[in-house]
Amino acid sequence: MNGASYVYVSLIEATPRQVWRALTDPGYIALYFDNAGPRSNWRVGSTVEWCTEEGEPYHDWGQRVLESTPERRLSYTWHNYEPEMAKYFPEWTGDRLAELRREPVSTVTFDLEPVGDAATKLTMVHDGFAEGSQMLAGVSEGWPQILSKLKTVLEADSPRS
Repeated sequence: MNGASYVYVSLIEATPRQVWRALTDPGYIALYFDNAGPRSNWRVGSTVEWCTEEGEPYHDWGQRVLESTPERRLSYTWHNYEPEMAKYFPEWTGDRLAELRREPVSTVTFDLEPVGDAATKLTMVHDGFAEGSQMLAGVSEGWPQILSKLKTVLEADSPRS
């Protein structure tokens, strides 16, 4: 890891296959993100497009898949501050937005480890932030909510596949 980072670890009562599906399937993603979330074909080098709200267009903000090993590891670059996000954060305009956009692009990585026959240890590392990063402050609040919802969705889902 380089720079500052945020790490979140969770034990999920679901198989690595189920967790992988939840991380990569648009239907699942929409269940635990507060919006439509990211989409991609999840192959190395592919774009990761982002939708800020269901029904709105997806945007290519330069995110790319870095690693994709089904049921084991998924890694991609994270978006920077984008003008389309200003409606949620009115302070991200003009000079402030330009300043925030100078922060380095970070990376999010999900590692999946089987635990027994039907559980997965999910370790999410979001790293590459500069010290004092505003994006780091934001994802430190956002990831626990998102990943807690992911766990809830998976553990409530039945029958298991």
